[in-house]
Amino acid sequence: MRLLALNVLLAANLAYGFEPEVRFLTPDGVSFILKDEPLLSNVMIEVQTEGHQFYEKNAKRIDDGVWELSFTELNVNSGEDLRYRITAYYKDEIQVTEWKTHKLQTLRPVRSMKRAVVFRDDFNSFNKNDYKIDCTAWGGGNGEFQVYVPEDANLFTRDGSFFLKPTLTVDHKDFDTNRLFHGRMNLKEMYGYCTMADNWGCDKSAVNGNVLNPIMSGKVTTNAVITYGTVTVRAIIPKGDWLWPAIWMLPRDWHYGGWPRSGEIDIMESRGNQKAVCGGNDHGVGEVSSTLHWGPSSNHNAYGKTHGERDKHDGGDWHGWHTYKLEWDANHIRTTVDGHEVLKVNTPSGGFWNWGGFHGSNIWASGGRNAPFDQPFHLILNVAVGGGFFSSGCQYDHTRPWSNSSPRKEREFWDHRGDWLSTWHGDNSAMQIDYIEMVQA
Repeated sequence: MRLLALNVLLAANLAYGFEPEVRFLTPDGVSFILKDEPLLSNVMIEVQTEGHQFYEKNAKRIDDGVWELSFTELNVNSGEDLRYRITAYYKDEIQVTEWKTHKLQTLRPVRSMKRAVVFRDDFNSFNKNDYKIDCTAWGGGNGEFQVYVPEDANLFTRDGSFFLKPTLTVDHKDFDTNRLFHGRMNLKEMYGYCTMADNWGCDKSAVNGNVLNPIMSGKVTTNAVITYGTVTVRAIIPKGDWLWPAIWMLPRDWHYGGWPRSGEIDIMESRGNQKAVCGGNDHGVGEVSSTLHWGPSSNHNAYGKTHGERDKHDGGDWHGWHTYKLEWDANHIRTTVDGHEVLKVNTPSGGFWNWGGFHGSNIWASGGRNAPFDQPFHLILNVAVGGGFFSSGCQYDHTRPWSNSSPRKEREFWDHRGDWLSTWHGDNSAMQIDYIEMVQA
């Protein structure tokens, strides 16, 4: 073997880069961050818990000059000791540290290497002051059927996880079937505020044979923003017909104008349907996707050039704990699930305007080459229900219960609840978040 020809050194104190930053990832994980070094080709980290469990994995070099590795399920707790040893593979030698001990402590925002953790939430509770909580029935611009509300039934924490869970409007104390069909939903009266008035989003009445929004759900936006860096979200996506979970980002300042002129970054989207076959491909819960939206107008949006998908090749689905990550700098945007690439977009040499083939004056000329993706973006979490994300041209286990041309889509959806409601099984219909972390490069 080639390794036998290398010089193997046992080093109690390696170079500066191998004094790692060790982070406790609640509820039971640990991450290591190490500075890169010349000629370093690989890093292996071994860990041993107080329960004498032993793990080893290879770290990954990320684009901002550091190596990173996460052990997500170690069954460890804050206050416990963790032993670790690092093996560094250089061009002509291998260096191995002695075993070291680190006491695990819950993470606080820190400056690290060339990066800063600007926001992290482990959801031991739901601190509403860290988020903007949507309250609107406008339909999200895609004809969706939910009303986003700040209800404890739709946004809550339990056992260290954050739940965004859709519920039936008729199960709310202020609504019943009669009010759903004949009543009024005035969100400012109910909650004291409303976040989007378009399409009667703040004050809606059931008229012309339609019903009020039949589903209540949750949507939150971080107050924190980053421009370049990483976003990591460990989550369970929901399973159930017509559920549309999303982990995504929108700009803080809308510097280049309204959507999609200022860009949108979709880290993860999925359809909760067990089956959603379009063009021979199944786009149901066995697939997650990532997309960048950009263009001078909604009907000149070049998202088709910047869309990626990843299927669960073992025949299963993505309804389980998985880690979704965005890596973002001036030269590229990349998304992964469990370290596997979903989408990578390298910044076009001539900028996004030229690559998109748009006509007229370049609306991003005042920005960087990667404009509009050169501005501060917030992180958004939500679970939508129904709408245009579910194409009428696809095949589902049950026929899509609403038609594109109908003025009563919500009523059609609700009238066919016997088909879809049985696929919503308790908390399986919720998106569950273990933690989120936003790191500024």
